[in-house]
Amino acid sequence: MTPLKTALVHVNASLPVAIDDITFVACIKGTCRARKWRAHILRFFLETPVWLIHDIILSGVFTFKELMDAQTGWKAEEYADEKTTRWIQEMAYLSMGRAAELGIARFI
Repeated sequence: MTPLKTALVHVNASLPVAIDDITFVACIKGTCRARKWRAHILRFFLETPVWLIHDIILSGVFTFKELMDAQTGWKAEEYADEKTTRWIQEMAYLSMGRAAELGIARFI
């Protein structure tokens, strides 16, 4: 099972309608903003462990920048775990070569 499918099994577990991986990726990449998927996106940001998010990114499904933009676009920051939100932001800035803006340039 792919890392994304593993995450979606958990996301879909307690919701009445399941989201498929194609729709989920479209929601993260910003090509789908259907309100009916908001609960799925919020659950992903709230409950998916960092190690699994990292595995999804490494598999090439989407980038840290796309994930950070999705958090903002879906207004998920207020629902997501603060440490996860910060980690996504740091990884996005590192991947874009903008670490100094967050004061994390010492890590590169």
